[in-house]
Amino acid sequence: MKNKVVYVLFLGILLIAYLMSDSAYASLALGTAVVLLLFLAVQTWYLKRHISGRINLSENIITRGDSIRIPVLVKNTGKLPVTQICARIKYMDADSGKWKNFHVYGMVERKGEICMEGYLKTFHCSVVTLYLERLTVSDYFGIFSAVCDFESVQKEMYVLPWTNISMADALAEAGDFAGKYGEDVYETYDIREFRNGDDVRQIHWKLTAKMDILLVREYLKTSESGVMIRLDFDKEKEKAYSKEEIDSFLDKASSLSWEILRWGVSHYILWNRENESITLFIEEEENFIEYQMILINMVVCNRKVDTTYFKEKVINEEKIHTIRMDLEGKVYWEDGTEIK
Repeated sequence: MKNKVVYVLFLGILLIAYLMSDSAYASLALGTAVVLLLFLAVQTWYLKRHISGRINLSENIITRGDSIRIPVLVKNTGKLPVTQICARIKYMDADSGKWKNFHVYGMVERKGEICMEGYLKTFHCSVVTLYLERLTVSDYFGIFSAVCDFESVQKEMYVLPWTNISMADALAEAGDFAGKYGEDVYETYDIREFRNGDDVRQIHWKLTAKMDILLVREYLKTSESGVMIRLDFDKEKEKAYSKEEIDSFLDKASSLSWEILRWGVSHYILWNRENESITLFIEEEENFIEYQMILINMVVCNRKVDTTYFKEKVINEEKIHTIRMDLEGKVYWEDGTEIK
């Protein structure tokens, strides 16, 4: 825009000089400026015919606090290099529901490709919808611009909660996941001597003290899980919590499941929210990521969830040790004892 204004002023000066002077130089200068303007217009038309672009996301998940990398792949099939490309990206955070936009700039060689990158900082758990709204090229002087061919397909990026190991010590104190019951009815681990490379969190301290030999738990994938996490949801209460408090709850709900999974123990996650009843079975990382995405859809986006991962058997809750978590992020054993 700035170059266009400068050029218009320049043409105005030449026109005034031409009208006020009989000099041949004034006529030549004005004619040259007009011809150059026509040349730039034709150049812009040529460039737009040979440029195409699209957003080329390689993944659809990211952790809260990180930046979404948005690559815009631009291809030039023409014989001229393009020095000014502008991609306008439209995006909406599901939490705010408002569309915003930002621009990504770049250039591409003749008969070449380039991946222009834009970055969008995330602050809260959410689903970010984005698409390429406009792709334009300009002539070498930046006087004219034109819209090129581009693919405008909406993409969704899930901003997932943080996961940490804050529950590790509390769960380790419980021995296995039988909590205070003193026995593991599902035999989720075996005992062996410590080997180099073992995680210190697997050390069975009580047996180590008795046997005077460093012993560790070797957790096994069992046919049944002895652990169930119940999430206490209340849609009306959720409205009273700030974005930061909801983020904290999602972080803790995510971390609790991840820590149990890291110990090699598959587990159930259950919750009821209004008329929605969800039962998930977590036994590998893929299930865990799906669990995080369902939480985001339900709590942040208020989307109805109809995906369930039921184990192919009736859950015998009498034999499963339950861990309960409320909206404040407090975690309890089934007898009401808080896990800190």
